[in-house]
Amino acid sequence: MSKALDINKAVEIAPGVYWVGFDDPSAGFRCNPYILNDGDETVFFDPGSVPHFPIVLGKVMQVTGLKNISHVVAHHQDPDLCSAIPRFEELAAGVGGKFDICTHTRASVLISHYGTRSDFYRVDANDWKLTLKSGRTLRFIFTPFLHFPGAFMTYDERSKILFSSDIFGGLSFDWSLYANEYYAEAMKAFHENYMPSNRIIRHAMDKLDNLDISMIAPQHGSIIKKEDVRRYIGILKNLECGEDLF
Repeated sequence: MSKALDINKAVEIAPGVYWVGFDDPSAGFRCNPYILNDGDETVFFDPGSVPHFPIVLGKVMQVTGLKNISHVVAHHQDPDLCSAIPRFEELAAGVGGKFDICTHTRASVLISHYGTRSDFYRVDANDWKLTLKSGRTLRFIFTPFLHFPGAFMTYDERSKILFSSDIFGGLSFDWSLYANEYYAEAMKAFHENYMPSNRIIRHAMDKLDNLDISMIAPQHGSIIKKEDVRRYIGILKNLECGEDLF
């Protein structure tokens, strides 16, 4: 019998990879921070906002120590995904920890306005990849204007998980951790309003054609399992959004 999913705790979505978000029934726009543990290094994806900080912190502490966080990936600069970074910096420093913020140069200019003190690891200046101490490689996939000029996704070559930032996100009061039969409509509702055009989103989807993806982990909405990956890519390739509609 499979173990019941308890979303009040950190949820392991793949070996060493955890969802550390939470369900807010009053919000149609949920945030999904993730933790990737690799030996004594931890990569923290899109830590979230200041109001979410206490809950996210509690879940992070269930699966790693703050001193282990070596890198924070901020897929862009919006407050819902990275305004809590200074809070984590302060607590990590208190236990002797220190991390780099991995982001695009354009986003780094704005993220610094949250009062961050960490060094930036600029993905566009580092061959669009990060190699951890174990040799594990995170590859960054440039997705300009989706929905920020310096936006990107992260592909973990070991787990084959695509941390997709806003792309594949969903907007709905009906939510489940993994995409259900209604998720296509939630995803369309989000992209129609946040993404600039079909031409631009199709350009990004074409980059995924030859990528072996085990799971899509977006920063909003629900996680997409392997068996549905190609169907959702196909939906976005053909979706009219942004200027196509207005």
